[in-house]
Amino acid sequence: MLPSKNNLLAAALAVVHCLSSVAAEPHAEDPVITPAPTPTQALAARQVAGGPGTPILSTLTFPYTALPSQVYPFAVLRGPQFGYNQCGAANATANADCQTLVFNNASDFCIWGSPDPNGAIGDVEAKVVSYCTNPQWGGRPIPAGAIHGIQFMRTSAYIQIVGFIDNTALGLSPTDTGGELDPHGADLQGNPLGGVVYSLDTNFSPDGGKTPGQVHNWNLFVGSGLFCLKACFNSITNPDYCENRYDLVGCDYNMPNALANGTYLDCQGDLQTPVGTYTSGGQTLTWSMPDPLTTDPPYTPVVPASSGCTTFSSAQLFANLGGGSGASGSNSGSTAASQTAKPGSSGGAATGSKSTSGGSPSATGSGGALASAHLPTTSLLVVLGGFLAGAMMLF
Repeated sequence: MLPSKNNLLAAALAVVHCLSSVAAEPHAEDPVITPAPTPTQALAARQVAGGPGTPILSTLTFPYTALPSQVYPFAVLRGPQFGYNQCGAANATANADCQTLVFNNASDFCIWGSPDPNGAIGDVEAKVVSYCTNPQWGGRPIPAGAIHGIQFMRTSAYIQIVGFIDNTALGLSPTDTGGELDPHGADLQGNPLGGVVYSLDTNFSPDGGKTPGQVHNWNLFVGSGLFCLKACFNSITNPDYCENRYDLVGCDYNMPNALANGTYLDCQGDLQTPVGTYTSGGQTLTWSMPDPLTTDPPYTPVVPASSGCTTFSSAQLFANLGGGSGASGSNSGSTAASQTAKPGSSGGAATGSKSTSGGSPSATGSGGALASAHLPTTSLLVVLGGFLAGAMMLF
C-alpha cells in the first residue's frame, strides 16, 4: 500500500529540519586518529617513565633495518614524536625531519640540529633533527666548509668526536650557546623525543660493520660554534662515560679534548676520568653539579692522552659535502680555543618544545572514515531537493 500524501509530506518536513540543522552546525576539525599500539609497544608502555603509559626511550630496541616510522608515536606528556625514524638517502634534503642519528668515524657522522631556521636548542631540544656528512643516512646535509676542525677518538669504552662548526649549518642562531641532548631527559622520553642513535663501529654493529647497530647510551653538546658527541659501548655500564647529569658544563668537562681549529685528527685515545670525578690533595673526590650553575667546577678537566693520530684535510674527510644554504665556510663563532667554549647553558632538562607539527611522511592524518561522513552543505541541498521533488509528485 502506498503511503498517504500527508505522511510523505510530514516525513519530508522532518528530513528538512534534520538536514538543515546538520548543515548549519559548524564542524570541528576531524580528530587525529592515533593507531593502537603493537604488542611490542604495549609492553613497552607498561614501563612508567614520567606518567601512565609512557615508555622509557633508552630501553626501546630496534634493528636498524626494522625501524618503525616513528619510535615514539605515543601521545603522552610531550609526545608524540615530531619527526620520523625511517630515513635513507632518498630523504636527505634540506627539509628532512629525520630523527635517527648515525655516528661511525671521523668523516661519517651526524649531529642534532634545529628543524627551524635560527633556532635555539633550549626551545627545540625535543624535536631536533639529524644533520649528516653522509647523505646515506637521510639527515639534512651539512654545508661544505661548515666544519673547521675535529678530533675523533676511539677508546676501549666509547667513540667520541669533537669539532668546530658554524651554528647556522645546524639551523641554530649564530649566538645560541646551545645545550645537551641525550636519550633520557627528566621524563625519560629523550631529547629529541624519539631520537635514536646507530653506529657501524664494530662495537655496535651486529655483523662486523655491515649494518648499523643501536647505541643505547650517548650524549651530544652543540652550540657556541662547537659540538661534541660520544657513543658509549653497550657492554660498558660502569663507570658511565656517557653521564648526562653534567649538562651545564659543556664539552670541556664531559668530553675533554685536544681540538685545534683548522686541524682534522683521527686518533686512538685513553679513557677520560668520569665527569665530576677529580683528585685533590691525594684524595679522589666527586663534584655534584648545582642548578643553576653559579661557579665553575672545582677542578680542571684532564685531557686524555691520544696516540696513533692521523691528520687529514677537510677535503679528504668531507668529500660528500656539497654546497647549500647555511654556512659558507667562514669561521663565524668557531675561533675560540677548545678549552674555553662551553655549550650547555640550556641544559638537558625535559622542558623542550612540545611537537606542534608533523614532518613525518608517516604522520597520521585526519581519520578518513570520519572525514567521509561529513557531507558538504551543497551535497545536502541536492539530496534535500531531490527528496522534496519526489514527494511533491504524489500530490
